[in-house]
Amino acid sequence: MAMVQSPKAATSSSPSLILTSGASGRIRALFSVQALKSLLMLINAFFLLLLVPFGGRRRTVVSAGVSARGSSSSSFGDQKSKDDRLLQESGVHRTKLRVPATVVPWKSGGGSGVTAVVDSEVGGRRAIAIKRALQEDDPNTVREFSLFVSARSDTIFTQSWTSVSVKIRGLVVLMHGLNEHSGRYSDFAKKLNANGFKVYGMDWIGHGGSDGLHGYVHSLDYAVDDLKSFLDKVLSENPGLPCFCFGHSTGAAIVLKAVMDPKVEDRVSGVVFTSPAVGIQPSHPFVVVRISIIPDI
Repeated sequence: MAMVQSPKAATSSSPSLILTSGASGRIRALFSVQALKSLLMLINAFFLLLLVPFGGRRRTVVSAGVSARGSSSSSFGDQKSKDDRLLQESGVHRTKLRVPATVVPWKSGGGSGVTAVVDSEVGGRRAIAIKRALQEDDPNTVREFSLFVSARSDTIFTQSWTSVSVKIRGLVVLMHGLNEHSGRYSDFAKKLNANGFKVYGMDWIGHGGSDGLHGYVHSLDYAVDDLKSFLDKVLSENPGLPCFCFGHSTGAAIVLKAVMDPKVEDRVSGVVFTSPAVGIQPSHPFVVVRISIIPDI
């Protein structure tokens, strides 16, 4: 016989069940220990996130040997002497650096307007440039170098390439680009020699065998002024020959700015630029082109 248990008996024998959470259940869950821990962790993470930008700052520690007036020259001098002795003992030579007062104000004792020069580094670069010019072994080309002093008292390295057999019918003064030197254009100069052009190259300030901190140019106007002086020298040595200027990249910008001077423009027959570092006014501004493509704007 099948036995049927009444609903009442079933209810009394089984544990009570919550079929709906209800408002009271939600409130109890909100204020549970686990929820409070999660809230505290979130608040802690928020404050840590706010403190991150300030955690990397370092405090400046003032040495006890510096007086209240900031007269630390004696302690600095003692430390410099110790450093010099350590360098001498280790066999390392300190490089002498002359820096303009406008660049590093605390070195104003050297005088204003002094060009930044690393003496040993400039000497090394110049020696390499001279060696390359003297070791030219092309029988068809005479390669020479010369130095001249600019109006700023900087020594500028220049060189020339002259054909041995081809008659000279014109001059080319070339200007190299940034972080280059005129010696890189030796093969190009020889090609021009074969076509009857004598070629001159100038290492502008901070490059090649010229004075200046390597790769540093305080102002391109320095290079422009030096190019003008060099052109005067070249034209005076070769009267009656047409002169052309060639410039690559930043060298093109230097040539362009130089020939914009009417005195230079009248003496130069033409210019040639490759990858000039100059801005060009577009024939169709960006806004106009965009409107023509999307007329609804």
